[in-house]
Amino acid sequence: MSDRGDHAFLGEEFLTWLWYRLETVGGDFDIGEGRHVAVAMDDFLAFAPRDDDETEQTLRKGTPTHSQEARAALRNGRRLRKAKLVVAEGPMQFGATLDGTTMCLSGIKLPDDSEDCESARDRNVERAAGFFLVHELVGHLYTGFLQDRLRPDYARTAGERQAQWMAG
Repeated sequence: MSDRGDHAFLGEEFLTWLWYRLETVGGDFDIGEGRHVAVAMDDFLAFAPRDDDETEQTLRKGTPTHSQEARAALRNGRRLRKAKLVVAEGPMQFGATLDGTTMCLSGIKLPDDSEDCESARDRNVERAAGFFLVHELVGHLYTGFLQDRLRPDYARTAGERQAQWMAG
């Protein structure tokens, strides 16, 4: 999913859904098969303009999801376009910025190399596995969002609760 296409809004909705879930349910997600992922939003949020005549709003440092500026952006109809995420499964913790319009991860921070890495080849294999894992975890989270979003009763149930949260 690297080009914008007609469904780019879903990635922006996904980021807002993650934020909503983090604040209302917490950051633990069951991704199936006995696997659990912990998610947090870190120190970067970028909001899309409502139309082409406005500028993008970016918030950095601290916890911008708790700022008045972030809440005002949601209330004013801005969409969350990018966010820095911390994603962890077990002892493996990753940092990355997710662009909702393209669903691309950038600035990926991998866990430290394990002590088992005795050569450059071992280190490269472990890092490649780390890149694959963080993409897989975000994919599982996105699948969970789509399962919720595509339910026939979404607009009058979970969607309505999220809209109230955004307006509050």
